[in-house]
Amino acid sequence: MKQRFKISLGLLMLSLLVAKPAIANVSLVTNPASIATSLDLDGRGNSSTHIVKVADIYLSTDNPQGFTVTISSSSLYKSGGTSIPFQITTVADGAGTPSAGSFTTPSGQNYTFSTSVAGTADRGVYIRYLPAALQDPGSYSASITITASEN
Repeated sequence: MKQRFKISLGLLMLSLLVAKPAIANVSLVTNPASIATSLDLDGRGNSSTHIVKVADIYLSTDNPQGFTVTISSSSLYKSGGTSIPFQITTVADGAGTPSAGSFTTPSGQNYTFSTSVAGTADRGVYIRYLPAALQDPGSYSASITITASEN
């Protein structure tokens, strides 16, 4: 069963799709970040790389082999406009904003994070994107799917 969370992002509508694990030993909770409601798309003749926290995720398992979380990435999309690819990464809660070098999974591919022991993980989910210098104005949308499973 998938649970859908929608975040209104001003110029962007981001949907978090959370697949509830079939095995009761893994728990996944998401909390959209309030700052994600106002993504900067530049577009006025200048452009810069943006790193923005879009959600917090809370994971736990009693499985002694741990769990794996998979998060999709794609592009910020506007019908008839230029798409903006984005990358995903997570960092431990309280670790601060990740550097650009922390985004190692290309846009369009799945980012994974795993543990190898029972326990919990509180993670911040970040996206990294670079709009065009003259980005089309308007409403953009994107979807991020988050799944968790036992190892």
